[in-house]
Amino acid sequence: MRLLLLLLLAFTVANTHKILVYNLKFAHSHSNFLGNIADILEDAGHDVTTLIPEVGTTIKDGSTKAKVIRIPPNPEAAAVLEKMNTGEIDVLQFSELNPLVAYMMSREVGTMFYKQCETTLDSKIYEKLQKEKFDVYMVETFDICGMLLAHLIKPRSIIKTSTTILLGEQFDELGVPLPLSYNPSPLTRSLDVHSITSRLWNLYAEHVNRFMFSNIRRRVPTIFKRRFGEDFPTLQEITANVSYVFTNSEPLIDFAAPTLNRVIDIGGLGAKEPKKLDEYWSSVLTRRPKTVLISLGSMAKSYLLQPTVKAAFVKVCTTFPSVTFIWKYEKKDEFALGDAAKIENLVLTDWMPQNDILNHPNLAVFITHGGMGSVQELTLRGKPAILIPIFGDQPRNAAMIEHNKLGKVLSKLEVGNAEKMIGLLKELMENPVYAQNSARVSRMLAKKPFSSKEKLLKYVDFAAEFGPSSALRPQSVDMTFIEYHNLDIIFVGLILSAAISYLLLYTVLYLAKRIMLGKVKNE
Repeated sequence: MRLLLLLLLAFTVANTHKILVYNLKFAHSHSNFLGNIADILEDAGHDVTTLIPEVGTTIKDGSTKAKVIRIPPNPEAAAVLEKMNTGEIDVLQFSELNPLVAYMMSREVGTMFYKQCETTLDSKIYEKLQKEKFDVYMVETFDICGMLLAHLIKPRSIIKTSTTILLGEQFDELGVPLPLSYNPSPLTRSLDVHSITSRLWNLYAEHVNRFMFSNIRRRVPTIFKRRFGEDFPTLQEITANVSYVFTNSEPLIDFAAPTLNRVIDIGGLGAKEPKKLDEYWSSVLTRRPKTVLISLGSMAKSYLLQPTVKAAFVKVCTTFPSVTFIWKYEKKDEFALGDAAKIENLVLTDWMPQNDILNHPNLAVFITHGGMGSVQELTLRGKPAILIPIFGDQPRNAAMIEHNKLGKVLSKLEVGNAEKMIGLLKELMENPVYAQNSARVSRMLAKKPFSSKEKLLKYVDFAAEFGPSSALRPQSVDMTFIEYHNLDIIFVGLILSAAISYLLLYTVLYLAKRIMLGKVKNE
């Protein structure tokens, strides 16, 4: 027995790797995703450290088990985040495809990331981290500073992670094809591949999406060039040589699109196992045969909605008296204490155990903003949804749910249209196809050949031992736009075709002229 324990200990030690997880604390979903990765790796016996630049001090670390190195918040960066989180703005009133909105977001987010990166570099933490000689460095694709730090830390392997899907230029930098003719942009909530206008709109959405992140991508690298010299590697050069990319996406509910072997989907990794509801919530869910859950996420606060939108939700509730509605509503304001309090089948709450409620058999439909976490929870629990995407990747998340007939999409600019919402709700509750498809996908996710946790652990071990593989690095990352699209070949082909056409035409005209002259002489 003692010999067996010694062998197990030796095996564990031999497979222990030093791992650094860079976790910029600016959004709950990002911190939770990366923190959960750190804890899973720590539980597997690895020596895990999380580097946390604390832009948002009220946001949890995400990890509860790994060692933590904190970088204090930059005051200007923290002020930007505070303004974004506490602003009294009804985000449903702004189109995600409005270039002015994209410009404002780009400027604000760019300033936040730029200023925090300056503070991170001022700490000179990279000097200490380089001495640690990490086997694996995991960093969020969203943060340019973390990616550029990789060159200073010099780990054996770099693994990019994405709390959502790949975005914008990340496709180009990694060499992943992006066929926009049938793969929706993050800002596209509906794509008809047979419609020229729909495909054109998708191209526009992709350009708006890239513009939104342009400020970050342009400003942050200038800090490194200024401090470490003009020969400091570019973001593209560092990204092209990563070992793997972990994305928080699930192919079984996504759009089928080309990818690479080094892009690993670990969707649903952070989804917790549902717990049994307490007495209060159990009584709410069993008041009527069906329950509808309404939650628009942390950024879209329901109490800030326009009176017409609130009235629309009230009308929806009164239209279905035999259905209980649970609505995440953050304040006990005049509406909550007045009109809403009069609706017998409506329950307002500033918090609820969303994952546990979704698992209840009486939960019929989830009305959600379509964040990646909520989308994965509803599909794991097998519930149809009405998705009201607001920004970020939510439009595309909504589109993929509708594409797979797991729910319907409602534009946030149409939320005040009670009749439309009522129609969508009736379709989801009365048409059995949606419930059947949702239940089937839930079973598929439960029986995947390899779980996301298994893939995470296996690929991290592999990257730690062998580092990046040149075989997984596509040559496209070294090609120019002209070379990648064969525009030089096409150009030469056009020139040759024009030259051959000219010679043929010249020959035909010449022969025709000779024949005509011969006829004239004969006459």
